[in-house]
Amino acid sequence: MSTVPDVPAASAASVAPEVPPAPVVPSELDERRLQVVAEQAVGLRWQILLTAVVVAAIVWRDVPAPFVLGWFAAVIASREWRAAALARMAADRTRPIAARLRATVRWNVLIGACNGSAALFMTRLDPTLDAVLTMILVSWGAGAVSTSATVMPAFLAYAGLLFVPTAAMWLVSGGWLGWCVGALVLMFFGVQTRFAKRNLQTFEESFGIRAENQALATSLEFERAQLAIARDEAVRANNDKSRFLAGASHDLRQPLQAMALNVGALRHVGMAPDARAIVDVVDTSLEQLRAMLDALLDVSKLDAGVVVAQPQRVRLDRLLSAVMSSFGAAAAARQVELRTACPGGLAVQTDPDLLRRMLANLIDNAIKFSPSGGRVDVRVRAEDAAHVELAVQDTGPGIAPENHRLVFEDLVRLQGPGEGSAPAAGHGLGLGIVRRMAELLGVPVELESSPGAGACFRLRLPRAAPADAQGDDTRAPWSLAGRCVLVLEDDPMVRGAYLNALGAMGCRVLSAATVEEALAQLGQPGQPGQPDAVVVDCRLGGGVSGFDAVERLRAQRCDVRALPALPIVMVTADTDPAVIEAARRHALPLLRKPVDDLGLGRALAEAIDRS
Repeated sequence: MSTVPDVPAASAASVAPEVPPAPVVPSELDERRLQVVAEQAVGLRWQILLTAVVVAAIVWRDVPAPFVLGWFAAVIASREWRAAALARMAADRTRPIAARLRATVRWNVLIGACNGSAALFMTRLDPTLDAVLTMILVSWGAGAVSTSATVMPAFLAYAGLLFVPTAAMWLVSGGWLGWCVGALVLMFFGVQTRFAKRNLQTFEESFGIRAENQALATSLEFERAQLAIARDEAVRANNDKSRFLAGASHDLRQPLQAMALNVGALRHVGMAPDARAIVDVVDTSLEQLRAMLDALLDVSKLDAGVVVAQPQRVRLDRLLSAVMSSFGAAAAARQVELRTACPGGLAVQTDPDLLRRMLANLIDNAIKFSPSGGRVDVRVRAEDAAHVELAVQDTGPGIAPENHRLVFEDLVRLQGPGEGSAPAAGHGLGLGIVRRMAELLGVPVELESSPGAGACFRLRLPRAAPADAQGDDTRAPWSLAGRCVLVLEDDPMVRGAYLNALGAMGCRVLSAATVEEALAQLGQPGQPGQPDAVVVDCRLGGGVSGFDAVERLRAQRCDVRALPALPIVMVTADTDPAVIEAARRHALPLLRKPVDDLGLGRALAEAIDRS
């Protein structure tokens, strides 16, 4: 018996990503302030050294050397200590940021006091050198706008200790020149303070914009990840569904197989007319159920990618005749006329099973939508030397142009014409199957329709090369009367249905649930009563493959060369290409469940005739 495949658990890749981080808190802005000041402090070593050398050279002649050297050493040492301390504080996030910012202000007080103390040298210089020294100190203070403005208290601490002492020395010198220069220095300090505040505002705004952009990028990445996970989960769920239905098709078809064979057996039993009518109703209901199950499983297998097209030369007149005959009863019940026009001998290169399913769905759709007294025309014509056009035309209500693409989607049932009318009967999968099979075959499907003018579906098929006359004969009548058939089927319900159906055909039937029972029923070589043919299910109980059973049955039969090869027909619900290829290698006729009694009987008769 087959088992339903387990649905795979979600992979690690489907775990939802973490929620995006919250917006940046103010401490992050303060960290960046400190980082900017630390970077500037490390990068100004040579500029400070050169400026200090120039100041020392200016005052060297007028100021005692110990004072100059002491000032020079204090400036260089304080700069180096401050740069190293700020670098450590910027990297050390274990300390509170507020404490580190306060320490930054204190370091700026130290370096400002060391640099600004050069203003005291002005007491020993002439006015010309005072002016030069003033320019140097004011330049140092102005430079703090770019180096320390991100921490405003640190800027004021440093720049104030440069501008204020310089201005004070000019004010103390007296005279209109001293007063004017001192006022100018203080005014310049005010201008630089405004520049520093503007720089700080720009810095905060740019940092905020960058933080918003990063948050937006993180949010977009999070949403992309969520969408990707949702997409992957949807694809995985759809594939799991398709694999589940494809794998479960054997179990789903087993009851249908039993019902189809038993209904076929009932046709050979004499019964009253009312009982015969009930059998016909059951047969019709079974056919509808089988059609719905076929449609559902076809969609699942096509979506799961387990169906592989096997193109071959197909005579359209024969295929069309077989398909049209299967819809005679349905068309008569709806009082719809079926007409066909197909040139004899016209052949195409395609997969016959897929084309048959496409054509059956199109004709079924046309019959359902055609009103009582309507007509369905199926026409075939040679479009050119390389292509054949197959058209299915109905006289139904037609389809509005905006719905032409919609009707090929799954579960779409358009409302009939007229206000309040209900959708046409059906499961809404037929045209979806046509679309999938057309894509698999590479066959274009065109729809011509408008409201009130019916619908015409056209298939453009590749024309097959001319073939010789072999295979053109019609199939001869067959009979299994008096034949002995061995049935190897593990399901007792289906096995009983085989017994009923084959018995109704006049066969002597042997049955087995396991390979060992089948070998025993086959008997020893040379014994009378050898089966004329065997029916084997593809999947047997205990995980035994029908192909293994075929090899063992054939091996026992071949022990006696006088006996012909054992004809075997395999029945399966599996359309896996591997199963089809294995049946081809074993030279086995392969019937797809649910198979009716007539299809089974003809396959067995043909297998016996070929042996």
